[in-house]
Amino acid sequence: MKIFKTSTLIIIVTLLFSCQPAVESAPEIDLTTYNLNLDTAQKYFASFSTEDLEGQKPLICPGVTHYAPFLGSKPANMEEMLANGKAWMDNFDDISYSDSKWFPGTDDSGKPNGSVMTSGNWTAKSVATGNVINVSAFHTFVFNGKNQIHEVRDYFDATGVMAAAMKVE
Repeated sequence: MKIFKTSTLIIIVTLLFSCQPAVESAPEIDLTTYNLNLDTAQKYFASFSTEDLEGQKPLICPGVTHYAPFLGSKPANMEEMLANGKAWMDNFDDISYSDSKWFPGTDDSGKPNGSVMTSGNWTAKSVATGNVINVSAFHTFVFNGKNQIHEVRDYFDATGVMAAAMKVE
């Protein structure tokens, strides 16, 4: 009788475990395009920090759309984007982007689509006052087939940056 109970128990346990669904491994995600675009975005920020507008030009698609962080600003084309960047460079020295984290963007289904997102801190010194500003920022980049920036959106308190830069103590 004891053998019957043991055998029955073994059969039941075997059946229970054999009915469990197979554990699927995560699908392989190809980040090749993301990595190429990440390189472009990081070069773009590096050239911004070194105030190298000419170095930025080949990284930007001629049909780029730039969404600046200023309240009420209109989307900018390449000329306007470069002019806006030059204005920042003319008004600030020692520009740096630190504590950065870089992420792949995704499509509506959650799959990486080659876009790039980053969060970090911008630090710079006002040319006019010497005030040092530090602001947390978030940026998104969409690219064309040549790994050039096709769309960029900046999210940070740009008005607060200007107020802090011009504050007289």
